[in-house]
Amino acid sequence: MDIRAYHGGSLIGALFENSEREYAFEYSDRADTHLCLSMPSTQRIYLSRFHLHPFFDTFLPEGYLFELLRGLINKREGRADDFTMLYYLAGGVEGRIRLEGKERPKEEKALFLEEVLENDTWDTFRVLLNTFLYRNAIGGVQPKTVALVEGREYIIKTFGEEYPELARNEYFCMRAVERAGIRIPKIYLSENGRFLVVEKFTYDREKRVYLGFEEIGSLLGKTRETKYEGSYEQIAKVIKRFSTSPEEDLKIYYKLMVMNFLLRNGDAHVKNFGLIYTDDFSDIRLSPAYDAVCTTVYIPDDKPALFMHGTKKWHSRDKLMEFGMRYCGLSKEEAKELYDMCESAVREEMEEVKEYVKEEMGFRGVGERMVKEWDRSLVASVPQTIRISRRRGMGHGL
Repeated sequence: MDIRAYHGGSLIGALFENSEREYAFEYSDRADTHLCLSMPSTQRIYLSRFHLHPFFDTFLPEGYLFELLRGLINKREGRADDFTMLYYLAGGVEGRIRLEGKERPKEEKALFLEEVLENDTWDTFRVLLNTFLYRNAIGGVQPKTVALVEGREYIIKTFGEEYPELARNEYFCMRAVERAGIRIPKIYLSENGRFLVVEKFTYDREKRVYLGFEEIGSLLGKTRETKYEGSYEQIAKVIKRFSTSPEEDLKIYYKLMVMNFLLRNGDAHVKNFGLIYTDDFSDIRLSPAYDAVCTTVYIPDDKPALFMHGTKKWHSRDKLMEFGMRYCGLSKEEAKELYDMCESAVREEMEEVKEYVKEEMGFRGVGERMVKEWDRSLVASVPQTIRISRRRGMGHGL
């Protein structure tokens, strides 16, 4: 049993378990390109002893979807380790690199986007999940499924009782990120707010070609089990090393990092940043942002997922600006200007949420808590000297 990797119609290599119980990826003699950034074809064989190579680990789900698939695969195969799961899901990896494992069952015809947005029930989600089950070579804990909608692949996210209103939470966080001048995928919120529908960004509509994509976690050698072990400093170094426009990408990265702190996104781990690149690797850029959520709404004492300045804490404005100057090559004026842009984006989105909850009472509890969390983060970002000055001014009736 092996999992074959193709570039166009050409076989470039295969993943298999060798006699030493190691996972091995071996390039074909006729390989015409690299599998990915972290596994260039300059090396013939890549071995990994205890887990799949990070690039392949990228395609394995977590949480709800993982448990569902593990049960089905274990029943059929008598084993449900990571390699076997990827063997079943390999056919769902279609892009610059196409994987081939177990033959994928035939699916029903593609849906219309309006159908999905207007019928956002849990029953609809289960139907979509079962229909497109073996397309779900996607990471993440949140209940989600890939679905073919109007000829394109979309990720449809929903939520359970543990994290109520997660779809609307992410929708407003992503809109705030976009307001800060950071690219995001096309997103749609369903009629009743139970689905967040995200178009996959690895296909260039204008040029009609697939782009390569690799999580920065993969480039750091991290897997699902080690995704919280990295630091913001390490990510900056990866961007500087691989990006073909590092100055611009580091500015975008700085803003994204600031937004994660202001939005109180405590789940921005190393798998939630990525690089996107052309087929010939001539243009490598920071990918559109994804998976931004206000986590402190659900976990009041939540902390950042990654280290910064050697610790995991919600750093002040000064510390975030210091990071931008030291690791993103920004001047003090640039760091301040970009930070202010992020603050304005959050303030504008706060007003949108306030207006939205007036009409959508079902979102009121979570929405009001989001506004409260964002307001706290904005207050905390004000330099201490200014806060003291303001308090003194209020004391004098000014």
